[in-house]
Amino acid sequence: MSQPDLYAQVILPLAVEGFYTYLVPEALKERLVTGSRVLVPFGKKRIYSAIVHSIQEESPEGFQAKLILDLLDDSPLVSREQLALWDWISAYYMCTPGEVMRAALPSGLRPESESRVQFNYRYEDEQVLDQHLRLLLEVVKDQGEVTIGDLQLTEVSRNPVNLLKRLVEMGAVEINEFVRHGAPQKSVIYLRFSDVYRKSEALHALLDQLARAPRQKELVERILSRTGTGEKDLETALKKREIITEAGDAGAVTALVKKGVLEQIEKEELWKGEHEKDSPAKANPLNDEQEKGLNKIKEQFLSHQAVLLHGVTSSGKTELYIHLIGEMLDQGKQVLYLLPEIALTTQIIQRVRRVFGSRVGIFHSRYSDSDRVHVHRNLMGLTDDETYGVVIGVRSAIFLPFTNLGLIIIDEEHENTYKQHDPAPRYHARDTAQVLALHHNARVLMGTATPSFETLYNARTQKYGYVTLSSRFGNVEPPEMILADTKVATKRKQMVSHFTPQLMQAIKDALAAKEQVILFQNRRGFSHYIVCNDCDHIPICKRCDVSLTYHRTSGKLECHYCGHKENMPLACPSCGHTSMTMKGFGTEKIEDELSLIFEGIRVGRLDTDTARSLNRTRTMIRQFEEGSLDILIGTQMLSKGLDFSNVTLVGVLDADQMLHFPDFRAFERSFQLIYQVSGRAGRRKKRGKVIVQTMDPGHPVIQYISNNDFEGLYEDQMEERQLFGYPPFRRMIRISFKHKIPSILDGATDLIARELKNIFSTRVLGPQYPPVRKTHNTFQKQIILKIEKEASYERARELLKEVLNGLSGNEVFRSVRISVDVDPY
Repeated sequence: MSQPDLYAQVILPLAVEGFYTYLVPEALKERLVTGSRVLVPFGKKRIYSAIVHSIQEESPEGFQAKLILDLLDDSPLVSREQLALWDWISAYYMCTPGEVMRAALPSGLRPESESRVQFNYRYEDEQVLDQHLRLLLEVVKDQGEVTIGDLQLTEVSRNPVNLLKRLVEMGAVEINEFVRHGAPQKSVIYLRFSDVYRKSEALHALLDQLARAPRQKELVERILSRTGTGEKDLETALKKREIITEAGDAGAVTALVKKGVLEQIEKEELWKGEHEKDSPAKANPLNDEQEKGLNKIKEQFLSHQAVLLHGVTSSGKTELYIHLIGEMLDQGKQVLYLLPEIALTTQIIQRVRRVFGSRVGIFHSRYSDSDRVHVHRNLMGLTDDETYGVVIGVRSAIFLPFTNLGLIIIDEEHENTYKQHDPAPRYHARDTAQVLALHHNARVLMGTATPSFETLYNARTQKYGYVTLSSRFGNVEPPEMILADTKVATKRKQMVSHFTPQLMQAIKDALAAKEQVILFQNRRGFSHYIVCNDCDHIPICKRCDVSLTYHRTSGKLECHYCGHKENMPLACPSCGHTSMTMKGFGTEKIEDELSLIFEGIRVGRLDTDTARSLNRTRTMIRQFEEGSLDILIGTQMLSKGLDFSNVTLVGVLDADQMLHFPDFRAFERSFQLIYQVSGRAGRRKKRGKVIVQTMDPGHPVIQYISNNDFEGLYEDQMEERQLFGYPPFRRMIRISFKHKIPSILDGATDLIARELKNIFSTRVLGPQYPPVRKTHNTFQKQIILKIEKEASYERARELLKEVLNGLSGNEVFRSVRISVDVDPY
């Protein structure tokens, strides 16, 4: 007796609403379960991997379901707990299940078909073809099979797709869909000496020739020191990435490859891991306050799922985490350790792996796709090595397939990098982690010296447990806070470049004592903008409504929104006047001027320009830790929990720029940022010093910072937020609209605002342009919806969806792009 037909509702990795229904083949009925990964057809030709969300016997109405093509795994790829989390994210953050799937699974676990062009050998070449068609056909014929992407890289035509359509119609080529199976492998490039230079005579001659290229010569000598000089030794291939990291000069490597001295070999390597080589050590003993804090946390976990650990900077929160991790591992439980910034993982990984060795896995976006797939498979027990007990990662790690999660640690919980902004899902990892913990009956520990006001409010109202650490480890005094008035110093002509007399003297004293200095300027580049001295013209981006920032490294004006670059003008583009002045200063300018003021000092810079790769970030942090650098300049990356033992001075170069940002959290974030970067000073024996440069020392937030009065700022801001209806007293939803034509954008947003105000009344703010009204040649407007906490968020969400869906049926406004951001802060 045959079984009844089964239908699977699947999640496709596309921004499409709801689930799609497919017929389960007879051969898969016994094997297919919720969470299985399958291949399904979609549209006329495309094939996608999909996740089975549910299975039912009820047939769909109004259409005939297509057949599932294949089952990709022997066991489900996504657990029921993960699917429940996906459902919550999709509902709460108002996005599609497919968008959640794309964020949750590395691309290697969601293969999709690729269009491949094949030559039709049955085609009789009798037709007269024009030059472009003939060239394109020859390319396909020579290769036998190419992707459309490969054709676009050729110089046959600016638009090969149109030519391709004509060749398909003529029967000269065929387009088929191909799906790559199996886990991706990591492609690694190796370098070795080419055949010519594997003989000692040629090698000696090469070194003589490179006398005028010292960097290239040094690189060749460095490689020889690792390989040896025998003929067999010279065949040794070394990883290109390691050579570049050691040499610190990619240009020299490229030049030697072009000259034919070195040859590149590409190899496919499966993930090998990067474990602590030494035997794991014991965790450091806790002092009395830490021990009491640990006991209080465990006590709070008995009555609260989530606990806030509010400890001053350098109070030893990380050591508490390590002890809790040890207890969880002893119970056979897993731990997720979330960090706000990839740069921070370097130091934390070293500290955690020192104790737990190879039981620690790492997961973040800078790792290759094959590495991320490996972590997924490891946690599912599908690899040969030991299953990770601890995973250290950034926000995307909340999507990992834990089987026995016991604890989630959210370090520096106040950081805004836990919030995903674009693309959807626009989730907050701190809040999502608490839902994940509910599904596993796990606990959540949030640690910080400056809690977000929402988290502190939840702790004060007993929603979270609350534990404090009020003193620094080793009873080190908190740093001395000094306000330096740049306005007064400028009037008295005491400023040296961008440094007040107080900061200049403090830097001199620190350098004389062989101590290190951190300088904080939350603006990268050389100068904020340039201005004509005659007509006041300021060059702005052609695609965005922002001024261009001058970067001395590249010698160009750059847009920090779209990446547009253009040459520094020799004369004003508006009036032709040759006198242009640079205004403002960024990290590049500080680095440049320090080298002029303090001769012979070693200066490093840590911002998104210098930390584009994980290796460069690690190198910079290691150099500063080892004392190879005297001064480290940086943006907000410096504030994220880094620990340097010899730093005794922190200088905040411009405290005012953060205070005037048009955002209800500007004061809170300014305090957090300055306090956190201040916490890098004096973390060992000697008391540190922090000099905050400001034009307005009397500003309330500057005074709160000077007096270390976090509590006063919190009370002040809570009163203001309650009065004006901001979180934590109301929920916020921001609806963003984008279009290239301002009049269409205005019409769409006015229509939506009217409909929303009819429903939600005064809870609707806008529409209005954001501070930057145009980016990437697209204008944008926003509407803010504020919902009382006691009101039904689910009902508000439904009503909002109905209004927004109505716009898609409007012929004039359907091209307006809409995005919804729940809790956009």
